[in-house]
Amino acid sequence: MSPRISGLLRPALNTTMAAGLAGAVVLGGHFSSGATSGGPSVAASGQESRPTAVQITPAAAVTTATHRHHRHRHHHHGFTGDWRARVLRVAQAQTGDRYVYGAAGPSAFDCSGLTSYVYRIATGKRLPHSSSAQQGSTRRISAASARPGDLVFFHDGGHVYHVAIYAGHHTIIHAPYPGQRVKRERIWTSAVTYGRVV
Repeated sequence: MSPRISGLLRPALNTTMAAGLAGAVVLGGHFSSGATSGGPSVAASGQESRPTAVQITPAAAVTTATHRHHRHRHHHHGFTGDWRARVLRVAQAQTGDRYVYGAAGPSAFDCSGLTSYVYRIATGKRLPHSSSAQQGSTRRISAASARPGDLVFFHDGGHVYHVAIYAGHHTIIHAPYPGQRVKRERIWTSAVTYGRVV
């Protein structure tokens, strides 16, 4: 092939290769199909073929690498639908975060900081950052009436010293005290009352 003809064909070949690469990205995120790699095709088996060259990282994988609290940054739904499930989901997502006195999230909490954060994110309801003040902002209910998502207040005489989110089956999700992390555990005392955010 003469240099002149070769020079004319090179742009066309480059265009064809670019289109092929774009097709590989759209069809599976890698250059080879199941037929060329020796594995089953996606259409035939329902399984992804093995990449032999470059695999494209989906945008979703990049998103999940960000800090886990970012997923709570959405529009608040208020007390509509299954708000209790949302309260528990947000509370459980904080499991493992450090207890820091006075902290109210998103990665460290004290007891009332956790409950106020969870309710704000899950329902849009703003609770005061104080366990005793939160008790005053809720409607008192009996232990038999308590449902997951309600608040549990711990008492020492007439003083409220701790608040947690009721998780059902006599368990709570809470930020315990310095040196501990947010966790779920059983209620350890009978000196508790229950409140419902309304």
